[in-house]
Amino acid sequence: MNPLRQLLEHGQSYWLDNLTRQMIRNGELERRVRDEGLRGVTSNPATFHKAISKGEEYDDQIETLVRQGLPVSAISEHLVVSDIQAACDILRPVYDESAGLDGYVSLEVSPYLAHDTQGSLEETRRLHRLVDRPNVFIKIPGTRAGFAAIEEALFEGININITLLFAIAHYEAVAEAYVRALERRAEAGRAVDDVASVASFFLSRIDVLVDHLLGHRIQPAVTSGPGPRVETLFGKAAIANAKLAYQRLTRILASDRWKALEAQGARIQRLLWASTSTKDPLYDAIRYVEPLIGPHTVNTMPAETIRAFAERGVVATTVERDLDEARQVIEWLAAVGIDVERVTWQLENEGVQKFRAPFDALMATLAERRQSILESNIASQTIQAGSTKESVAAGLDALDDRQFGRRLFAKDPSLWSGDPEEQKSIRRRLGWLDSVEGFRQRTADVTAFADRVREEGITHVVLLGMGGSSLSAEVCRETFGPAKGWPELLVLDSTDPAAVRDIARRVDLASTLFIVASKSGTTNETLSFYHHFWEATRQALGSAPGHRFVAITDPGTPLAKEAVMQGFRRSFENPEDIGGRYSALSYFGLVPMALLGLDVAGLLDRGLVMQRTCGPFVPAGRNPGLHLGALLGLAARQGRDKVTFAPSRSLGAFGEWAEQLLAEGTGKAGRGLIPVAGELPAPSLPALERAAPQRRAQHRPVFAVDYRSN
Repeated sequence: MNPLRQLLEHGQSYWLDNLTRQMIRNGELERRVRDEGLRGVTSNPATFHKAISKGEEYDDQIETLVRQGLPVSAISEHLVVSDIQAACDILRPVYDESAGLDGYVSLEVSPYLAHDTQGSLEETRRLHRLVDRPNVFIKIPGTRAGFAAIEEALFEGININITLLFAIAHYEAVAEAYVRALERRAEAGRAVDDVASVASFFLSRIDVLVDHLLGHRIQPAVTSGPGPRVETLFGKAAIANAKLAYQRLTRILASDRWKALEAQGARIQRLLWASTSTKDPLYDAIRYVEPLIGPHTVNTMPAETIRAFAERGVVATTVERDLDEARQVIEWLAAVGIDVERVTWQLENEGVQKFRAPFDALMATLAERRQSILESNIASQTIQAGSTKESVAAGLDALDDRQFGRRLFAKDPSLWSGDPEEQKSIRRRLGWLDSVEGFRQRTADVTAFADRVREEGITHVVLLGMGGSSLSAEVCRETFGPAKGWPELLVLDSTDPAAVRDIARRVDLASTLFIVASKSGTTNETLSFYHHFWEATRQALGSAPGHRFVAITDPGTPLAKEAVMQGFRRSFENPEDIGGRYSALSYFGLVPMALLGLDVAGLLDRGLVMQRTCGPFVPAGRNPGLHLGALLGLAARQGRDKVTFAPSRSLGAFGEWAEQLLAEGTGKAGRGLIPVAGELPAPSLPALERAAPQRRAQHRPVFAVDYRSN
């Protein structure tokens, strides 16, 4: 009989640890289940990344998802979930035949949630709903933060594969979480016979690290003293650790607590041997299979290990053999200065990083694919970092290590300040991060308002505002002008009497609409403009001119109240968590744009594309926003204190807007970058890099950023 099938006779199931779409489509997975006794499958980001980056089977689905406007995180999730669902369907007969013992397919939560209890629990629930198959396992790391998430998910009836277990103490903790979850279900009157779990205990990585440490301790010329020679301990730590973990399982099964649950039909939480491929070429390919066969276990193997075991594996119940030797190995390792408990602690932390690396690589690959597919609809950014190139590259890696992008979109105020009071204020100013999607839902209202204004014969719209409340509108006015048949937009953001007189001279008050824009509703300059033109319009019309005024402000401000009291035509109340200089894609920018006849819906769609291009799961090196930010920040640390904007003539107004944004955004606490708009460009970067040192010193910004947009 095939040794793989014999395993089941000794109480062990074997699973495959590298699910791919190719094996689903070409029938390999179904054949393994039907002919070779395969009982389950696990997935991992490394396998998905390899398949997506090197194969073509995902290309059509990726393009479809990109065309639907999804961010890279959602694209990845759709790809993975569809594979998991297909694999679950193939393994469903095994699940049914084994009454829920086997037939599972495992899908892991984001590795970035390894130390986030609530985040792990929420994602576990969400993934369980998405896959919507009874034979799916959701994988949660067995970190300290994972213990509570594991227990709660199991209590809720979600089947859990606890992964990343190295330490026996952590195995005991997750076994306890399983028992508690079932006891809570029983106390709540819920069934305990329909919840399943495995605890995945990692093997070969332990030997990799322990063998490395043993290598430091070899002394060839020293004769053997008490205890074994160091070199006799190579390759023994992982198996010894696993056998001792299994002993903890047998104790649990003998306990009164478990027997009470078992009487109600509870399933045993099996030990799953993971990381069973040998990393050392001197070791036998089936080193982590033959010594660990026994009841209530699973061995999840890569394809090459499965093949080797099918060819020459010897099957016997071995997991409880040589227990004294296993204990002796741990003692001998301690005697030579290797603490297995500390080794497992280190491996857990390294394991999280080993999960993150392929996850990030997968996100980077999908970000590149997405940008390539959208290349005709997305602006491109080319950065020549000059002498800052190496520090920028290192800085991008550091941003990923600190989860900068994820923290930014999670609105984490600690990115800016460690002061609790300042953090409270910062939290109230980060609505711009997700304002685009919210305002896409309000587009119809804004455009309908603009259409009515145009139909009534309004010839001029005057925006009364200062700084962030008016600059984006000024850019659109100068760059695009009004569409044919739409009012002319004028922007008054200067208290120079000549500027006020110029506006009054250029408009017919009888056919002019005034927009009073102030986030706080208390900006003195803006309110002075308002009172001046209110009185002038009242005199021109001979009546209260409320229908000629529109307010854009935050909810409940004095301006909002004034708009109600004076009967303004409309008051647009902006979300209060959007700061003025970040308000271009909110009412402050969109209402004036709509009154120019611009396609605000299309603009927001483009904005959403860029938001998702800079999204939380896009690695910093592929994230145009983080890349530019890293360049500016690190160049400043190297003494580059000036940023020059040199846009094309048609986009000249943008430079002045960007100048104000950068000055106001970074010029805090006596430090920042000096923005300059309209300065003539320096010599080309290659020429400048070749120039003499004294000449380079005259041009402090030794980098360039170029944009191309379709």
